[in-house]
Amino acid sequence: MIIRRYVVNDMREAIIRAKYELGSDAIIISQKHIRPGKWYNPLRKRKLEVTVAIEENIHEKAHAGREKASRTAAEVPVKKESERLPDKCRSTRKHSVFGRNDSALMRWQEYCGRNAIAEDSVGYEQMNMFIKESYLENPFMKERKLGRINVLVGPTGVGKTTTIAKIASGEFLSNDKKVGLITIDTYRIAAVEQLKKYAEILGIRCESVNEPSEMKGKISKLRNCDIILVDTVGASPKNEDRIEDVRQYLDEIDEEKNTYLTVSMSSDVDTNNSIFEAYKTLGYNSLILTKFDEVKNYNNFWNVMENNELPIQYFCFGQTVPEDISESSLENVLSYLWREL
Repeated sequence: MIIRRYVVNDMREAIIRAKYELGSDAIIISQKHIRPGKWYNPLRKRKLEVTVAIEENIHEKAHAGREKASRTAAEVPVKKESERLPDKCRSTRKHSVFGRNDSALMRWQEYCGRNAIAEDSVGYEQMNMFIKESYLENPFMKERKLGRINVLVGPTGVGKTTTIAKIASGEFLSNDKKVGLITIDTYRIAAVEQLKKYAEILGIRCESVNEPSEMKGKISKLRNCDIILVDTVGASPKNEDRIEDVRQYLDEIDEEKNTYLTVSMSSDVDTNNSIFEAYKTLGYNSLILTKFDEVKNYNNFWNVMENNELPIQYFCFGQTVPEDISESSLENVLSYLWREL
């Protein structure tokens, strides 16, 4: 086990140094505030001491991987500018982009007819313009900012808890917000412990709720927070009773709230459509799309575009906290899919 201690100004600095020296697999095991220097010096500044650890074999593998990557990069000849721009300049066959979505393909054909564009190949810039012109109610071009209270709902396994950790880390470390967490996922003890561990690492508060009647009291305990993120129990779209349980908790929140339906983009289209429908009883007003890193085609991209008019706040593309999340503008999402697929 390799253990390092950093005396830094804030957690952000510690995370940057730890990732640079030890890699992204390092974990924070403790943190405390100290005043380094001679005890009799009244001008000592308050610092944060962060202890980070990583398994030695993991660190060696990561170090070897970085060295190999550096050698490989040095051996690869520099490409011409035209070869280095596949993301936005390379065209791709139309059917690989539209997949099984006949509606999107028909709209593309109409768009090509209006603008005298060849149907057989699709360029990134053309696709961007096509979507903006043909999907006027495009959910990727709408916006919903985080409110003070933000609830994530959705099926089991879509990544709600990890997404909350990403949002909390970003708001706390990058935007200097006071963040509080609440979990009502008491069906899974591991989920409660996972969220509390994230809160402990960041030095923020996390409250767990066992009964709907406790919601107001827990929110009151976090009254000094700029942002409150609420994790909920996952429920299959077929499990109406479990979804009703979640609704009872949410009904106890008497402040204005954002309710985000969290949906995995790696699920099949029919499953996601059933989720959209089943969760309407919770009154969700925005979406968060997860697991873009597991996507193999564009089918859900077009499905969300055509079957949802609500804003899409974030999209997630991996397990790393807090990096693997982004604002879901059309350009961000389309660029990611274009590059990966």
